[in-house]
Amino acid sequence: MKKLMTLFLILPLLASSLLFPVHTDASEMNFSVSANIPENQIDKTKSYFHLKLAPGNEQTVYVTITNETSQEITILTSVNTAVTNDNGIVDYSQENPKIDNTLKYPLSKITESAGEVVLPAHSSKNYPIKISMPDKAFDGTILGGVYFKEKTADKSESQSKDIQIENQYAYVIGMMLSQNDTQIKADLKLNEITPTQVNYRNVVTANLQNTEATILKDLDIEAQIFKRDGSKVLHENFKQNMRMAPNSNFNFPISWGTKEFEPGRYRLDMIATSGEQVWKWSEYFTIDGKTADALNETALDIERDYTLLYIIAGSLLTLLILFLVFLLGRKSKKDEE
Repeated sequence: MKKLMTLFLILPLLASSLLFPVHTDASEMNFSVSANIPENQIDKTKSYFHLKLAPGNEQTVYVTITNETSQEITILTSVNTAVTNDNGIVDYSQENPKIDNTLKYPLSKITESAGEVVLPAHSSKNYPIKISMPDKAFDGTILGGVYFKEKTADKSESQSKDIQIENQYAYVIGMMLSQNDTQIKADLKLNEITPTQVNYRNVVTANLQNTEATILKDLDIEAQIFKRDGSKVLHENFKQNMRMAPNSNFNFPISWGTKEFEPGRYRLDMIATSGEQVWKWSEYFTIDGKTADALNETALDIERDYTLLYIIAGSLLTLLILFLVFLLGRKSKKDEE
């Protein structure tokens, strides 16, 4: 049975602008959302929540949801903690993401809201989100987004037999919370270096972690892989204009191309820059034989290295020829006798 494929077009999920929501044509969306900006908004020109609240304070903010259709619809909602995905983009769409170990106050844990909203035809409702600021004072930013998508009917088994692609759109309204105006700098840490796969292609990933409660902007990364003490670049990746959510991490990939993983010791040289901040690393890592074999077995678009097989086959052929020469020599000697 062919699987039903649903394509979710998340609008918008880019931290580079934090412009929430993105307006689309009525033909694309059955509903719309807009933030009701409160008096303690830091910048009232913004269409997302950017609030300053004292430690221990509580506040309820509202988003107006409007049903643009002549039918009743149900909107699924959640308040999501911002994370960084492996493309180096701040992601607000994950309801239950893996939380970084440096994040003390995930937005999802300090807010309360309903999981869904039922809207009659051509109607609007104010959707409340209760915020409870942590009692303990902190510097920096808590970041996330209020996520909205329309609930759709489940497909029957007969409808699932053929491949279908459906466009389902979603809104995210950003939410940034702080307790004071203290500016802090992002800091970047290099964690594990791991041979793995992305879409069945061999890659080595370097886990990068923003350990501070601030957005890391305009992040450029240069990464090169060498043999342990070599000077020849084996594989490399360069990427610019990435962003990281506060207290988050992501896996930066370096493609192995069409080459098989070879067991051995390697070195990763990496430079990351954000404005005037620069981080440099030179770290060793190992690809063991068991891991290399397992990943090479399932990797796509790999140019297999048959050198060892050719050497073994050549050696066996040579031994066979020598054996035949030996037998022929013995037979010839017997004939002469």
